[in-house]
Amino acid sequence: MSLLADFILFVHILVAVFISFGILIIPIGGILNWHWCKNFCLRALHLGLTIIVFGETIVGVSCPLTVAENFFRENTTSQSFIGKLMEDVLYWNLSATMFLYLYGFCSVWLLMLWLFVPPIKNCEKG
Repeated sequence: MSLLADFILFVHILVAVFISFGILIIPIGGILNWHWCKNFCLRALHLGLTIIVFGETIVGVSCPLTVAENFFRENTTSQSFIGKLMEDVLYWNLSATMFLYLYGFCSVWLLMLWLFVPPIKNCEKG
């Protein structure tokens, strides 16, 4: 079960990297006119995931990926070295209020980017 928990943690890291990378690369891609940064489907997925994370923080619920990982880890702390490393990268020791501000800022930033770097309406032309 620990291997499945590590896999869920890996997927969780991929989602976090996708969100974080997008927050930084979309304005750069807008300035450099990278068309893939304007892909509507990619941008909608990115904004949607960010708003979901922000909404979870507002409501005070844990991410489903975190819940699933904890379930399959069966509340044990033993995990692989890579699993521990990924956990250290993903889970920051900040207060809930700090996460609320951080996710709120990121959501507002991405909404502003929809105005300043508007996505292309057709998903296949990105």
